[in-house]
Amino acid sequence: MFQQYERVPKSYGLSAEYSEAGREKKPSLSLVSIGSNSDEKCYFNFEALRPNVFRTTFTSAQHPLPPYPSAKRPEPSFGSTSPEVSFHVEERSQTIKLGDCRAFIGWSNSPVVSIFLDGQQKPLHRDLDFRSYALDGTGIAHYLVHNANTLHVGLGEKAAPMDLTGRSFIITASDTFGYDAYRTDPLYKHIPLLINVTPKGCIGIFSTSHSRSTWSLGSEIDGMWGHFKVYRQAHGGLEEYLIVGKTVAEVVRSYAELVGFPLLVPRYMMGYVGGGMKYSMTDSPRGCDSVLNFIKNAESHGMPCSAFQMSSGYTVAETEPKTRNVFTWNRHRFPDPREFTRECHKHGVRLLANVKPYVLANHPAYPELSRIGAFFKDPNTMAPAVARLWSAGGGESGEGSHIDFTSKAGYDWWYKGVKDLKDVGIDVMWNDNNEFNTPSDDWQCALETVTVPPGETRKHIGLWGRALNTELNGKSSHDATVEAEPGVRPFILTRSATAGTMQYCASSWSGDNVTSWEGMKGANALALNAGFSLIQCYGHDIGGFEGPQPTPEHLVRWIQLGIHSPRFAINCYKTNDNESLVGDVIEPWQYPSVEHIIRDAIKRRYELVPYTYSLMLKSHREAVPPQRWTGWGYESDPTVWTKELLKGDTQYWFGDALLVAGVYEPGVSSARVYLPTRGADDPGFLNLSAPYQFLAAGAWHEISSTWHSSIPVLARVGSAIPTGKPKPTTCLAAEDPEFPGTEKDDYRGVEIFPPPLAQLPHWPGDAQPASSSASGAGTGWFRSAWLEDDGVSPAETADACEIRVAYGVAGDAIRVSVEYTKEGNFQPLWLPKGVAVVLPVGEERAVELGDGDAGGSLQDLGRDGRGRRIWKVCLRAYRAIIMDEFAQLSRENFEVFQRYGDAIGPDPKHRAIAVHASPDAPTTYVEKDLELDHLLKFFGARPSSNGIAPDENGGGGARAASLKLVVIDSRLESWSNPSPSLWTSKDAFLRLVDVMDMNPSALWLLRSEYDGFHHFQSLSSGSVVDTYYIGTSSFVLIWTFDRRSLHTHALWILRQQSSLNSNAPAAWFLNVLRRHQNHIRSPFLLAYVTALGTCCTFDGEISYRAHVVRLIERQTGYSTHSSSIEERLGMQSLTVSIKEVGEVLNHNANKERHFRLMENVLDFILENAIECVDTRTEGEMASTQCLLAAIPILKTRMHASQEYLKYLKERAERLSTVLFALLTHEDSATHAELADASRQIAEAAQRDSSSMKTVAIMTMAFLPATFFAALFSVPSLDWRPDPGQNVVQPNFWIYWAFTLPATALVFGLWLLFDYRAGPRGRRNPIYGTGGAGGSSAEEEEEARRSRDEERPRSSRSKLE
Repeated sequence: MFQQYERVPKSYGLSAEYSEAGREKKPSLSLVSIGSNSDEKCYFNFEALRPNVFRTTFTSAQHPLPPYPSAKRPEPSFGSTSPEVSFHVEERSQTIKLGDCRAFIGWSNSPVVSIFLDGQQKPLHRDLDFRSYALDGTGIAHYLVHNANTLHVGLGEKAAPMDLTGRSFIITASDTFGYDAYRTDPLYKHIPLLINVTPKGCIGIFSTSHSRSTWSLGSEIDGMWGHFKVYRQAHGGLEEYLIVGKTVAEVVRSYAELVGFPLLVPRYMMGYVGGGMKYSMTDSPRGCDSVLNFIKNAESHGMPCSAFQMSSGYTVAETEPKTRNVFTWNRHRFPDPREFTRECHKHGVRLLANVKPYVLANHPAYPELSRIGAFFKDPNTMAPAVARLWSAGGGESGEGSHIDFTSKAGYDWWYKGVKDLKDVGIDVMWNDNNEFNTPSDDWQCALETVTVPPGETRKHIGLWGRALNTELNGKSSHDATVEAEPGVRPFILTRSATAGTMQYCASSWSGDNVTSWEGMKGANALALNAGFSLIQCYGHDIGGFEGPQPTPEHLVRWIQLGIHSPRFAINCYKTNDNESLVGDVIEPWQYPSVEHIIRDAIKRRYELVPYTYSLMLKSHREAVPPQRWTGWGYESDPTVWTKELLKGDTQYWFGDALLVAGVYEPGVSSARVYLPTRGADDPGFLNLSAPYQFLAAGAWHEISSTWHSSIPVLARVGSAIPTGKPKPTTCLAAEDPEFPGTEKDDYRGVEIFPPPLAQLPHWPGDAQPASSSASGAGTGWFRSAWLEDDGVSPAETADACEIRVAYGVAGDAIRVSVEYTKEGNFQPLWLPKGVAVVLPVGEERAVELGDGDAGGSLQDLGRDGRGRRIWKVCLRAYRAIIMDEFAQLSRENFEVFQRYGDAIGPDPKHRAIAVHASPDAPTTYVEKDLELDHLLKFFGARPSSNGIAPDENGGGGARAASLKLVVIDSRLESWSNPSPSLWTSKDAFLRLVDVMDMNPSALWLLRSEYDGFHHFQSLSSGSVVDTYYIGTSSFVLIWTFDRRSLHTHALWILRQQSSLNSNAPAAWFLNVLRRHQNHIRSPFLLAYVTALGTCCTFDGEISYRAHVVRLIERQTGYSTHSSSIEERLGMQSLTVSIKEVGEVLNHNANKERHFRLMENVLDFILENAIECVDTRTEGEMASTQCLLAAIPILKTRMHASQEYLKYLKERAERLSTVLFALLTHEDSATHAELADASRQIAEAAQRDSSSMKTVAIMTMAFLPATFFAALFSVPSLDWRPDPGQNVVQPNFWIYWAFTLPATALVFGLWLLFDYRAGPRGRRNPIYGTGGAGGSSAEEEEEARRSRDEERPRSSRSKLE
């Protein structure tokens, strides 16, 4: 970039394809340079694509168009505007006029483009004469006239101040760890979009090349050329878009239409994002434990956290060299990644996993990736290109290679790695270190995943651009995320970015900043330029990523500023000379002296989530940045163009409502803030901190801002800010099993800021309230709107809802009107409860409904903890129109799919309950069985004094209030069909629904077997009938309440084989209803009865379950009342006990769920207790007040039951552990006893074997002799010999001759067979062990005893 080989073609002619016949009609121009044969021909093209967008190209054969542009050329489209083209042959010029915009191109020398707006004589934009477009070595240069005293913004992310005028910038990305927010260049982004902003109009200049480049904005001065600005590009030709607008907002939106609007961010990213390198780097405690400890600490300190940035420590190898190996897990620090992510999700915290697009040489996958061509190639060796890469701690590096995302192997490997991380529960890919700051332009790309222009053979990264891989890196992460979770909104966080990258990555941040007051201040300017460049979900590492720990004051100031930004994260890696591997972290509770201040600030961040998320929806739809320059929308105010405000580092707009300023020096307790104005009628601003004064617009103000209170946050009078709960919430009604127990987003407040009625003591002397607001003759209306959706669905399927608030001052009252419209089926959970209108501190005027809001209702809720008055406004008529389509769908679905069974018995009847209250008679309660045919008559007729229809018991006059309830059974007809059947006829049930005037949306819940509470408004604007639904595991209760007649109709549907007589919840319900029958004038009676009946039912069941636990504890010896096991428990007994404890735990979980449901029911009653009805009677108010008085007592009782449930759960869990331990021990003891018995059997067998061998030996010893004695008994011996003769006959020798050899032969054969049959060298009870060193019998016995002692004893012997 420092070498200069400029050549400016000075003579051009029309190109051949630019025919003379059609050039008068085409809003375009095509020129070719004319010169000697040795000169390289240059081609210049200019065309209009939109009424305010033009495209310029300057190329040659060696300087082609960017091969992979960051924006595709759109087809020309001018809408209703007709281009006016005039061509001047002699003057060598052309004029193209499109509405208010006019382009003039002259080519008497080098081409010069001039852009005019609104008939102005001075061009808004003009190329530099004689030097406009030049070839410069392998690249080009584009020179323009510099407007020295105007504002220049954009270029993605550049060092402060916001105004880029008079400076030079390198357009590339770099890993600028510990950068200076006012001096360092380049930073992390490669976005060559420059916007010149003036009070008379704006123009954006956007180059589509990914090649390295520079912008010089008046920093270069030449005596002959004067002040100029120049764009220099290192490789290739020029493709440039000129975008014209009257305001910068018009330019930014048109730029978004060219490159794509910002992606939609998930709602959970509006919360606090924690992080820190240290947490995942620790071996003891393990990284997984460190992260979970952080999450638990945040909970214990009352500081909500929605997401956690998991740094690359989880990828560090377990053995030397301990380097970061992307897509691997350190199994010591994170032994079970899925269990770790699941545990984090249980706490409601999403995980962002750090991934780096390079591979160190010692990475286990490096050899294979090298073999398949996943890396850039070194052109000298065609081997993988090698660079020094960050490997371990601060400043530590190792050799490795960058992944070439233009190679299929590299792209696919990364894609699979992302999917693997998603499979173990990682929520977000955090693309880090993706600047691709490679050392050589000559590195070769594979170009397998991109389209190569015809004839292009060059593959070096200089031409194709390093930043191209940043974009493809984002695409691979994004597409893999979408494939892994197709029904969830994808979210990729990226550090580096191009214009195209932000079509795959929804958010970015300012990188590795440093802890300093100056850095905190300069970060504001970085954010504003990022917003101009469509990086609009943007933020900073609060407190500083690198550098020393912030002081308590500095941390508080930075957090106070950070909560008013699109992205709020505290993440750091604070190294020092003694420790650069793990680093230190910033924790918001680390300073006890300011912990409460930071806690309040973080909770305020969560309160603002509806506002902040609405800004992100607007960004996605309209390309309006949430964080804006003070002059955005106030271009007519001359003060916004002064140097102090053009710096953009002290104050900014956060949305349309809030002007935010900071305090950027220690020990300073005030800030100088300018409040912009739109004219004389501007109503001014309100300070949201003490002393809560109104401040005039169009003036500088010194705002008191002590650091323990707040930074200056000023609300624009007439604006509105939607607010929510001060904690993480979900907009989905259904429970997410991965994130159990997440708070529902069922509250919505809206803070409004009406002008003062009269001049107040603290109103500035030179400012007056708007006359329209102060006049009692009429109302001066202010209107605001915000958007909502479910926060998690993909953008293309997410239905938005727009809420509009209008308010004004009329006399001594503030009139408010709230309405909404829907694009689809999404309905906010808070909608049935209405909106809480929050007035400013000190505002005491009453709130009234606006014109046309007769269908709405209003309620004074008193004051909040800050002393602000709150009024509840219910949305009625607007909501009903929108719900009609869903209600109709619910009815159709129910009629088609709901199953019905036959009523039980030959004479089918349904239990019916009627309660009637009259001013002149006691309340009556009647309970009886009615035949199916009589149900409709019972429901439809007005009650008589005994509660039965008048045609059965005589006539009855008008009654004050009534309640009619019909009980219907539901059963599973077969286990093959999971949907239960209603045990009544279809016709009868649907007619009951119609008579009730039930909102059909409740049928959807009934059909879905939904457990929970819902409140539906009536569908017709003239009706005043509300529908309520409560679903429990035992029954479903649906009732309607007519606010005019005070009539209640209810259906009580018993679930799963329950009966009215045997079902404990039903018995308690009826008992409580009878006791509270006098309060049927209240619409909340059945809700209260359900809650109290459930509480009573559960108390009995909890007592029974506690009794079961106590019995088992006593049996196991685990009870405090028994010190040991009285008798050994068998396997069957333990198994039964384990089953019973499991049932206790299941019942506990079910009761905890129902207690939460009942708490929601009671909270609903408290929030909606005083409804605006057409006829407000004392009786209705008295009934409701009685219920309200009882609710705190009931909630106290419920909380006590819940605490006991927790205690019982802990006992059951510990008992379960004991039982499993005993079961394991019993199993071991049984095995030990079996082994003992086997040993005894073996010893007995051994003894028997020894005896048998003795018998066998004796038998063998005497059997031959016996045999031969018998054989020779007759002739061999003469026992009575004759005198002179011997007993032994002469042939007696024959006896011995046979006997002795035969005996020896038998023994020999026996020894031979015994030796062959047994193992060689075995111990023989007679002969011992073969060979020397045999053991004696005593030694054998000692060895046997030793083995016996080592065996496990039976449980009986151990207990004894």
